[in-house]
Amino acid sequence: MKTAVLISLLLFSALLAAATLQVGSPLPVLTLKDQHDAPQTVTPGTHYLIFAAERTPSAVVETALDGQTAQTLDAAKVRYVADISGMPGLVAAAFALPKMRKRPYPMLLGRTAAETAMLPRAPGKVTLMESVDGTITSVRFIGDAVTLRTALGFVY
Repeated sequence: MKTAVLISLLLFSALLAAATLQVGSPLPVLTLKDQHDAPQTVTPGTHYLIFAAERTPSAVVETALDGQTAQTLDAAKVRYVADISGMPGLVAAAFALPKMRKRPYPMLLGRTAAETAMLPRAPGKVTLMESVDGTITSVRFIGDAVTLRTALGFVY
């Protein structure tokens, strides 16, 4: 039992240590499947990377992106990544994914913790990373939809 706890702590520590993206870091090229199981990629041309690691920040993103489409997000060079690794598979398949599939824009889904471990996060907040020419120029932690929508340049 002690060995299992120690291994869990070491893995958790490794995940925390991996979350080192910061201002000046290169934006990672990240390919994940979206809510329709289609591969989507964060590329050096991405200007804004939105990341939600929990349900509450995901709801903030959903509100902030209301009215947006795949085309408007592409034009603004926005990618949205959601970490769903903590969600039980049955819950994801039966409830969450059908709801996500109704959204008119792609959500890149981190289905394992390792896939999004490098992305910075703060409890209860959306992470917004801005990049220019593939280099992260700002990392913000945002707690409300109005601030996120304004930061992205979308008007209500």
